Amino acid sequence: MIIYQNGFMSLDYNPSTDILNVELPNVMEIGVAELKRSLEIVAENIQNYHIKRLLLDSSRVLVDQIEDEEYKGIVGQFLANLMKTRLERIARVNSSRLAHEKRVLQVTAEATQKLGTSITVKTFTGKPEALSWLLVQENS
Repeated sequence: MIIYQNGFMSLDYNPSTDILNVELPNVMEIGVAELKRSLEIVAENIQNYHIKRLLLDSSRVLVDQIEDEEYKGIVGQFLANLMKTRLERIARVNSSRLAHEKRVLQVTAEATQKLGTSITVKTFTGKPEALSWLLVQENS
């Protein structure tokens, strides 16, 4: 069920699997301020619906024009907001651009370590693998 939708993204929540599916918009099309707001909306809805699993498709998100410190701040704030929720796992579908992905993974790892989050984040090249990982029970 669609729990949020605007011209940039939609949040599709499946209560039976407790997975929120989000396809993030391209930053080059919407701008940094709208990316920040989009991530706030994602975190707010995860909080409101007590969601435990997030399928985050960021394959269209290109952050080349964002300076490192600003980008680290955006990722850090998003993770800090998620830490206030019941979220346990994030399956992130990545971009096919290697240099971009290297930067994203480095910034995410730094923010995760700095914040000490218990949320498990794993990156995938496609939605089917990401969804399969989210559906696996944690004790298996």
